[in-house]
Amino acid sequence: MLLESIKLHNFRQYKDAFLDFAQDIHGKNVTIIIGENGSGKTTFLQSFFWCLYGVTNFKDSIVLNKTVASEMTPSFPVNTSVEINLQHGDVHYKITRTQRFKKDLGNNVKVDGSSFCEIEKKDKTGNKSFVDASKRESTINFILRKELSRYFFFDGERIETMGKEISSYKKSEEFAEAVEGLLGLKGMQKALEHLNGGPKNSVIGKYNQRYDSASDSEVRDLTNIINECDEEIEKREKRIEEIDKEDGKADEEKRAKQEELKGYKSSRDLQERKESLEKNIKQYSINKADAQKDICREFNNQATSFLSLGLIKPAFDMLVKLNLSGSDIPNITDKTIQYLLDHHKCLCGTCLSENSSEVEELKKWFDVLPPKSIGSMVNDFKMMARNRLNSSIDFISFKDDKNRQISVLDDQITDAEDVIANEINPQLNGKDVEEIVQEISATIAECERIIRKHNDERNTLNQEIGAARTKREEANTKRKDRALASESNRKIEVYKAYAQYLYDSLFEKYSTSEAEVRTRLENNMNEIFSAINNGDFSVKINQKYQIDVIANNVNDKVELSEGQSISVIFSFITSMIKMSRENRLSPMDHDLSSDIYPLVMDAPLSKFDKKHIKSVCETIPHLTEQVIIFIKDTDGDLAREYMSEKIGKSHRIRKVNETETILE
Repeated sequence: MLLESIKLHNFRQYKDAFLDFAQDIHGKNVTIIIGENGSGKTTFLQSFFWCLYGVTNFKDSIVLNKTVASEMTPSFPVNTSVEINLQHGDVHYKITRTQRFKKDLGNNVKVDGSSFCEIEKKDKTGNKSFVDASKRESTINFILRKELSRYFFFDGERIETMGKEISSYKKSEEFAEAVEGLLGLKGMQKALEHLNGGPKNSVIGKYNQRYDSASDSEVRDLTNIINECDEEIEKREKRIEEIDKEDGKADEEKRAKQEELKGYKSSRDLQERKESLEKNIKQYSINKADAQKDICREFNNQATSFLSLGLIKPAFDMLVKLNLSGSDIPNITDKTIQYLLDHHKCLCGTCLSENSSEVEELKKWFDVLPPKSIGSMVNDFKMMARNRLNSSIDFISFKDDKNRQISVLDDQITDAEDVIANEINPQLNGKDVEEIVQEISATIAECERIIRKHNDERNTLNQEIGAARTKREEANTKRKDRALASESNRKIEVYKAYAQYLYDSLFEKYSTSEAEVRTRLENNMNEIFSAINNGDFSVKINQKYQIDVIANNVNDKVELSEGQSISVIFSFITSMIKMSRENRLSPMDHDLSSDIYPLVMDAPLSKFDKKHIKSVCETIPHLTEQVIIFIKDTDGDLAREYMSEKIGKSHRIRKVNETETILE
């Protein structure tokens, strides 16, 4: 299938848009469509699905352009359509899907009936015809089956989702189904089921039911034994299929819980860190309270001095300036002066007459001698004040030291509380980590118990199947011998032998082909995966198509990063396309033939760094004959640089507004 062009009319953002695609399968086979995020690249990809299969992944089922919808009236319905022109084999197809929309009186836009698909085809001679309505769906599935289309039309989000499920049981089943369907194994599988797929509906099963036992009671009894054995075997094999699926689900849940448990391991560490910080906060608070108590205790001891400090300091400073020291006479009081005045004679013998200057000078001593004694009192006060001032300075220094300790402790408390509130609690979400870890561990243990139980049951079932097959083989051998006596039964034996031979030969071919396909797939994936990841890792695929990534330096499985998971899925998808191409070109694998298929990708580079983008761009053009890439504008220059020699068509999408996008 080679895509030639696509035309959109009133489809979501596109009122009218036309894209043609590079078809030079031997040269410039790449088409790039560049646009900014939200411009409508995904819409184009979804338009392929809508045109071919009538479905999209859009949440809004109304695919009609919003501007057109707002302008329409109840009297004039409007159509949306997508037209795809493609070539499949030697036939050219024009597939057009149209959907009619109408507006009710309440101004609500509604779908008017089912979408209508029309297919016009033109053969290699140029003759045109239209595919009958009853055959349109089967025609599209003939070109590309719906279940396989997701491997040719895919977006970055789908790759990301698949990457998270690489090793899951569900994903391995999907991978196996894709390999069987795309690479030609499905037909052989159906043939095997037709030949010997059950005791009643298969060819061999039906032959077993046609023995003529009316004339031979032993043949009848042996046939009954064989039928009973077949029923037992079928019943037990179905049960094994059931427990395989149950095991797959249990193993998938176990893996998921183990991954979840790893997350809670970090939560445990967070919880321990939180408890340590809470312990520190408690100790910081105790230390802060002790420092505050020390300040209070010291204050209580020096309260009088501290509170009088405001009075003592100014008085002390003033008295120091007055310098009253030496203004009194030691051991002389006012009574001594009064005595000299009363006797009118000084100690020196000077006569002291009334109103003399000597008397006036002597009277001045009354102001400074005891009981007043100002100089002594000043000296005593200054000594006391100096002591109190010194002790106050000691208290202030003590208080300042303690306040600095309290400030540091406050910062430590605040920092610890901020870490708990802003870093730890948002990650813990208020959960009891230990309780959750116990619940997860219990779930893992239950999954392991289920798997162990199923292993025991599977072993028992296999033993019972073995016993039933032995019993059936013995009965079948006896019946074969008895059947030779009857002409009709002898014919059945011959027919059944031919059918068995065909089954055995086809089963051997299928087993060989499936193993070869799986090996080729693994080798191709490793070639592509190694190119993207510089050979540091390799891919292993087991018989159930579960994919593991091995670190080459330690030869052991590794946990995948998001980029590595996406690389695995990208390698798987591109390997499938490459193998499909190789099958078509190889004359040896006629039983695994397939047609050309395009690779259409929406934003495949968005999850890769620049180095990996280069590897991906250099790899893609060689995987299939046609590559169509819808790419965001930030990656456009890189894509042009790395794929310049392979780009045959280039388009740009420009967003006009929220409801309209155009092509440039």
